[in-house]
Amino acid sequence: MAALNPSIDPKVMRFSFAEYDSIPSQKHDLRDIPLQPRRETTAQDPEICDVGDQEPKKVAIDGRRGTSFLYCIPHIIPMMVTIVLLSLNVRGVYWQDLGQPNQSSILQALQYAAKAHEIMVITSLTTIVVYRIQHDISSPSGVPFGLLPAGFLFSSPNYAFSKAFFGGATARSYDKGLSRYFPLSLLLVLCFALTLVVGPSSAVTMIPRLAWWDVPTATAFGTEYTDTVFFNRTADELWPLDITNAVYADLNDCTVAWQTNERYCSSRALEPVLSWTGMRQNQGTPPNVTIFEDDQISRFLTSEGGPPDNSSWTVTSTIGSIFATDLAHFWDWLAQNTTLPANISRPLLKPTPVDANFHLKKPLVQVQCQSYFDPDFAHDVFEFPHDELRTPPLDSFAGETWGLPNDFVMDLRGRAPSIGDVYDTDHPWELFEWFDTALNFSTQGAPSLGAVIIYRSYDDGFSNETLAACSIDARWAPVEYSLDPKDTFTIRQDSPSPMGILRGPDKKDPKELTQMNLTLEWAKSMNPLHEEHERPDYPRMSAVERLLTGWGGYRIFTESDSVGKKSLDWRLSTTLGLYLTEGLALAFTDPNKASMLYRKAPSLNDSYIRYLDNLNDPRLKEGYRNGKPDWVEMRTSRWEELSDISHEPWDVWALQNGYSEIRFSVQRNGYGYGFEGPTIKLAMTVLLIYLLLAFVHVLYMMVGGRVYRGYSTVGEMLALAWSSPLPKALTNSTAGIKKVSTWRHIVRVREGEDGQQLQLVIGGFGRSTHSRPRTGVKYV
Repeated sequence: MAALNPSIDPKVMRFSFAEYDSIPSQKHDLRDIPLQPRRETTAQDPEICDVGDQEPKKVAIDGRRGTSFLYCIPHIIPMMVTIVLLSLNVRGVYWQDLGQPNQSSILQALQYAAKAHEIMVITSLTTIVVYRIQHDISSPSGVPFGLLPAGFLFSSPNYAFSKAFFGGATARSYDKGLSRYFPLSLLLVLCFALTLVVGPSSAVTMIPRLAWWDVPTATAFGTEYTDTVFFNRTADELWPLDITNAVYADLNDCTVAWQTNERYCSSRALEPVLSWTGMRQNQGTPPNVTIFEDDQISRFLTSEGGPPDNSSWTVTSTIGSIFATDLAHFWDWLAQNTTLPANISRPLLKPTPVDANFHLKKPLVQVQCQSYFDPDFAHDVFEFPHDELRTPPLDSFAGETWGLPNDFVMDLRGRAPSIGDVYDTDHPWELFEWFDTALNFSTQGAPSLGAVIIYRSYDDGFSNETLAACSIDARWAPVEYSLDPKDTFTIRQDSPSPMGILRGPDKKDPKELTQMNLTLEWAKSMNPLHEEHERPDYPRMSAVERLLTGWGGYRIFTESDSVGKKSLDWRLSTTLGLYLTEGLALAFTDPNKASMLYRKAPSLNDSYIRYLDNLNDPRLKEGYRNGKPDWVEMRTSRWEELSDISHEPWDVWALQNGYSEIRFSVQRNGYGYGFEGPTIKLAMTVLLIYLLLAFVHVLYMMVGGRVYRGYSTVGEMLALAWSSPLPKALTNSTAGIKKVSTWRHIVRVREGEDGQQLQLVIGGFGRSTHSRPRTGVKYV
């Protein structure tokens, strides 16, 4: 039965009774309880029913432009910050060099600033969505019931995949069907996506990035110095396909004994590689050798391959010596004549060819070796391995056999001292000889050079012999390199990993890897006699035999497998690769064969053209000649013929003579903003989309001049719903909504019958018969 509950405070409210149904006994099945009709009541909560606590009338839609401007401020502030961020990155603004005072603290503070910008953008997006729902709910079309809470939930993943959103997005209007509510659904999806990525996008664009940044040419070189030099050789002369002794100015200087330290000889590579073999034996040093030029310029000679105990193939590369030294000398020239180096904490000098078809190149050498332990020289068949040499066209020779002639082996073996002599001196012997594969193999594109090594030793009464055959393939590989003068004048390159050029992330197009023909005559210049033996009746060792002596003899059989038999092929291929690659890097170091030329700006009437490798000549550094203190007026014998050239412009003259033009750019290491890389481009795209969206919204508000001040929060929306009649469309929905169709009902805000209050009208897909809210009118 019904119970009566009288009001407890008749002083502040009308006396009335609120009726409610008694709760059935627990033994009854709740599913059998009939739905009770809603009963109107005038009872109010005694804590808020005082007349002074009641809400005053207020305007729901404000049409004043001043109010519209105030409501635009939450959008204008993040928009201005976004414009500044986009401008910084598009303009490529440089901030400061690495290592400046308080740099870390400023970068950390920018992370907080990026978070603040993210919050402002998300607030702006939320306001845009709420405004659009307020606008549509007050318009004739209304808003689908499922999209009504979108302004407060659009950033929630659960809502994005809920029935409410799906039902609202697929609702139909009476006149345009699905297309009526498609723009609102698209706006919600777009804003939801932006809220997910605006945070990292703000951080990426606001926090400067550490990188190498270009210094403007006018800043780097001023008006007195140009950024252009010329190679006094063509590309074909600098990087020839046939490597012959023509690379030497004086062949005798590089082929006589004891000349392995001659500066302009390829055999000068012996010293650094020999030093590495010693460190490898004693310390296990990896094959990454630092080569020093002129006691200060350094470049890296690097070899890579598989595991030492399970690999027979390696690939090696380095920068050419002439390019490294000339680059450093040019920087020295700038340091002595400009103030640029003092203004940059860590500069970088980078040469770039002007002609797109002219590429700077470096040597890339592959070597694969195969060892035969205690072979039967009379019957065994020896081959040059090449299954790991897969750079085109070598990959097409996989099924071919490249045999080593037996008579070549026997002739080489006959040069060795007898077993007894070896035993008497307790000295292992290494026999080495180059093999002309181009002469012996008819395969077009096969490696032009091979190597054969024989080790012989006598230990504990047993004689041991080992034969190794190596295939050698050399290429010119394109490279971009630069000088880091603040790091001990280190030459750096864009592809430091030789393996990466062939099979890794820096892989080059095989068409760009030009195959060389290493002639036998040049190879022999790499192997002059090295030293006298302690026994006059013993033959003298060659340079390569001296290089390989540490890997052979009794060590092959007596040491552990990790440094014995299993790793012999890797050690031989690595050593030969290092030696030949460095030899190619040194092949063009004679300045009488190739060099860079430089001249100051023609406007200074300076007729002297300088060889860059001579800029640091000690005679020039003295600063006096013929009583003149200006050392740039001095000459050496190498530049007499060029010093009095009066051709103007001289760059035209140089190009007409077949010289190759190179321009230098200066970079600095520090923090700045830029528009390079997929990450920054994605971040700027996200912010640009937000900027356009916010701009359209602000423009619409200022032109339309309407601000929806009512039902803009969850609380206000609930108050509006409670003050509205119970809609039939939501019957049986107090315990939840299961059907998608329920979310498709259209919701509108309309005036009540008395025109004094607003209410929610829900249900149906046609036009509402109620009046729309009016601009500037106050409602209870």
